[in-house]
Amino acid sequence: MKKKTSKQKKQDSFWQEHFFPTQDSKQWVRRSPPEINSVKPTSVPEHGDVWLQDLFTETPAIDHSIDKLTIYKEGHIIYEIDLDKLQKETLIGRHPDVDIQLESYKLSMYHAVILKKRKQFYIKNLDVNNGLLLQRKKILSQKPIHLYDGAQIDLPSYRLEFVISNAPAPKKTKPSDTATIAADIPDFFYSPPPPETSPLLSELIQHQSKLNVWEQGNIQLKVADIIQETHDCKTFRFICEQSCLFAYKPGQFITFLLNIKGQQIKRAYSMSSSPSRPYVLEVTIKRVRGGIVSNWFFNEVKLGDILSAKGPLGKFTCFNFPAHKMLFIGAGSGITPILSMSRWITDTASTVDIKLLASFKTPADIIFRKELEALAARSSGFQIALTMTGDCNGTEYWAGFRGRINQAMLNIFVADLYERDVFVCGPDSLAKHIEEILRSIDYDMSRFHKESFGSARSAQNSKTASNSLNLKGKIHTVHFTKSKLKVKTDEYTPLLELAEAHGIEVDYSCRSGSCGECEMKCKGKVKINEACEIDKKTRQAGFVYSCCTSALADLKLDI
Repeated sequence: MKKKTSKQKKQDSFWQEHFFPTQDSKQWVRRSPPEINSVKPTSVPEHGDVWLQDLFTETPAIDHSIDKLTIYKEGHIIYEIDLDKLQKETLIGRHPDVDIQLESYKLSMYHAVILKKRKQFYIKNLDVNNGLLLQRKKILSQKPIHLYDGAQIDLPSYRLEFVISNAPAPKKTKPSDTATIAADIPDFFYSPPPPETSPLLSELIQHQSKLNVWEQGNIQLKVADIIQETHDCKTFRFICEQSCLFAYKPGQFITFLLNIKGQQIKRAYSMSSSPSRPYVLEVTIKRVRGGIVSNWFFNEVKLGDILSAKGPLGKFTCFNFPAHKMLFIGAGSGITPILSMSRWITDTASTVDIKLLASFKTPADIIFRKELEALAARSSGFQIALTMTGDCNGTEYWAGFRGRINQAMLNIFVADLYERDVFVCGPDSLAKHIEEILRSIDYDMSRFHKESFGSARSAQNSKTASNSLNLKGKIHTVHFTKSKLKVKTDEYTPLLELAEAHGIEVDYSCRSGSCGECEMKCKGKVKINEACEIDKKTRQAGFVYSCCTSALADLKLDI
């Protein structure tokens, strides 16, 4: 072995002093330009992309014909460097005078150095804070590590991959060279980016097991589509802000948590979608004249908007009352939970015989008309009948049933009524009317299930509120203790409507006794609607659901 010349010894001394200092050294000394062996790496454009699954399973995806260093950032090759052209020392870092300059706020000025000796390559960690990883293990500082074919070095925001033909990969890394990282690799180290999304969203199937499932609680929904169903009715189709699967019972509702002109408003809508199509969630909203929320949806909500919601809630679902034969009855937007249940039954080819009888004002007002016809055409166990309650003239001529749903229609369309569970959704008047018909023919009312839409009012703060409620029969006094207000009521007006009529805002979602948002403390004798889902423990504690409770005596309400 030849002895080093004095010039070589001087160069080694300079390098050792300035770039591999002892712990007493305070800072690096900048090399003078003539001593920098510039490396001009070749930048590889977008066509240099590699398959991520090969890259991150330690399967080299590059040519082995020459020894080279490949540098990746965000899954793309940004540099390819011929290792044979490197000098004895190649500095890597953020400093403008290093040989390979990389940019990342977690990289130090002089982060690492590649050493070349007798056609062998080594890497040394110069940074004591963030350092380097070799095959996902931390490299000890100031200790040269022998590089081998397929070695992968991670440093903040980048990955270095080596092809070295004469240095096969060892079976096991020396324990003295690396330290095992107990926790996950810090997120500022390079990590593979998520695969590009297919326009067909095929990853929802390919990686379905990795998707989150929303079953309960708050969620952020992104508006993916808006469908005009009729002149005053739209379906809003949502997806998760981050891909997920929706899991709920067909027929249930969700509550939107909205901020409309600075006012926090909660509003519940039944889902018209079905969990058999779990990638989207749909609600169908009918514009209500003067309605704050429905008009806000129609006028303000657009594609890409993010809305907050919570749920699901509600017991009006075929899951809770399984039967082999069912009759669905709906009116207007009450068709939405019925469509959800119909979609589930037909999508899953359930052995359930369905008859659906729906009421609309005119043919132009029929919501989901084409889909209902398609369901009936493609499902042998699904039959529909529609009736129009308004005038049908000119192009809106109607040859089917006319008028409100009555016993004659039921006799014609549902000859086996006594064998079926009946599900009714619509205005209060419809539910009461159908209930009267069924009771009159001695139908088993334990098989009757309803969801009624209460009148969606808002606080009026009107001096003539009592008159607007059209009070009748026996009159009682209700004292809103916190609002310091005493008002008159009858035995028919729900306490929620009474409060709103007198300018008292009450949280609510469903207005049908399901969600419990309108719960309030009450003293006095009350009448609770049988559809109310308040539990015994809550009632015994003195609370009522104000949407389905009315006074039978003078009351004190803690609101």
